[in-house]
Amino acid sequence: MPSEARTATAVARPSGGPRWRGLVATAGREAAGALIALALSVIALRHVVATARVDLLWYDGDSVLLPLVQRSLALGQPFEWAMSPALFFFPELPVYLLCAAVTATPQQALALNGVLVFLAVYALVRAAANELMPAARRSARVAVSAIALGFLTLLVLTESSATATSLELASLLLTTTYYYGVVLAMLGTAVLVLRAVRLGRASVTVLVILGLVAACTTASNPLYVPWSAAPVVVTLVLLAVARRLPWRPVLLLAGTVTIGSVVGYLLRIPLRPFVSLDPSTYVQPSHAGETLGFFAALTDDRAGTAAGDAGLLLMFIGVLLTVGGTVWAWRVRTSRTVLVAAAFPLVTVLAVSVGVVVAGSETPRYLEPVVTAPLLALVAVAELARTAVRRTQVHRPRRGVRVVLAIAAAGVLLAGVATAPSTARAVTAARYDPASCLDHWADGRSVVGVGQFWTVRPLAAYSATNVQLLQVRDTFETYPWLVDLGAYRDAAPTFVVIGSQDLWTTAVEDSLGAPATITHCTGFDVYDYAGTSGAAVLQRDVVGSADRIRLERGF
Repeated sequence: MPSEARTATAVARPSGGPRWRGLVATAGREAAGALIALALSVIALRHVVATARVDLLWYDGDSVLLPLVQRSLALGQPFEWAMSPALFFFPELPVYLLCAAVTATPQQALALNGVLVFLAVYALVRAAANELMPAARRSARVAVSAIALGFLTLLVLTESSATATSLELASLLLTTTYYYGVVLAMLGTAVLVLRAVRLGRASVTVLVILGLVAACTTASNPLYVPWSAAPVVVTLVLLAVARRLPWRPVLLLAGTVTIGSVVGYLLRIPLRPFVSLDPSTYVQPSHAGETLGFFAALTDDRAGTAAGDAGLLLMFIGVLLTVGGTVWAWRVRTSRTVLVAAAFPLVTVLAVSVGVVVAGSETPRYLEPVVTAPLLALVAVAELARTAVRRTQVHRPRRGVRVVLAIAAAGVLLAGVATAPSTARAVTAARYDPASCLDHWADGRSVVGVGQFWTVRPLAAYSATNVQLLQVRDTFETYPWLVDLGAYRDAAPTFVVIGSQDLWTTAVEDSLGAPATITHCTGFDVYDYAGTSGAAVLQRDVVGSADRIRLERGF
């Protein structure tokens, strides 16, 4: 019968009321999770700002890199930066420039950046929970994601020293130059892989995004390969060999990550002028024994306080989650996504831990995945508990769990609200007093000076724009490390900043003669050579060496 002749039948459609209420409930649960994540981020930031760790966040020679880049761009200086093997072009620099655009001081921009990183960690873990717990209630997925961020925040609360050379790894995520970009890329890569594994196929969209993440992150920081790319490939291939994953999506995913990483390395070829050292210079296998002793000593130092013991215990719990979760997922033959989510952190922790020792590196921050990769394992274990434990006699009604979680969430929100005003005041009122002393000495004059790395960099980041500082070695030659060589073009340095901890091969006065004046500030002295023969020596040695370095780099 033609369709036109069919009898029209009235179809009862559900009203928009239930759907609208469902959307509101969904938005409410997600908003509650986001608010808890924000509260945890503020709590972590407040702890860092209130302890000696604030020096690492705001005033460390490495931490002020992006404020220096932003300052250089604002002054219109040529972009001729000598970076480390990590270039911080993706995602660190654009994120910081955005933060700087909406804040008034570098301290505020760095603080905002740190909060955004913690929120990004929550968002990525939340995305992983969607892939790992598709049958669970939305509230359960939100709760598990918040618990994972809470675990990371607890780790931050055990860390309070002013040095990056320690096993205090979680708080490094709040800084802009201790590789948070690679950590986020690692979590993002895991989410994309889990999605492909859950669906049983790797869609074009997933593969394209995965390749872009691998290429862009590797081009900016080659740590992506040992932290993420290699562990992903090894995990997928091992599970495929064990017949726990089908080969087709494994080959597509592993191939995409590999090709993306190779493309990232190729992109570093035109970026070579910006790279100060080849990453291979960090690999010294002959020092493996010394590295073991070094990290054993760091562990002893960390265990010297109650907070340090708590931090080590939390790190051990994280590693235990990766090991126990992998064994559990393997034995109960759970979903493929849960098995991958448990095994990937284990492979990552093993690869990073063994890799640091084999490379002979005495740089603790390269172990950062040890405290971040287990967040995925935590979600996997939660799904195992939901699907495996609840079917046994061990399971009890969920009301008690819900009450505990509700009380914990309320406590976190109250703590976040209570600490937010004091945190905001501390951030907005933060000033670097040594820079104020230097500004007072300059008295509005446009002056150029020089100094050594650890002393001069925070001064260069926080002093007034009329005060320019150039980074030099103890021989007054340019030190091309995390510095804009374009700032040295046609510069006329006339003063030297001498820090109380600086070591000079030859006394400054023996190299430059007697200064016209000496001004004392907290932590450093200002030797003014304006109008003396020492100024000509400074320009010859500093600017001349910078010209040679720029020529060698191809700028």
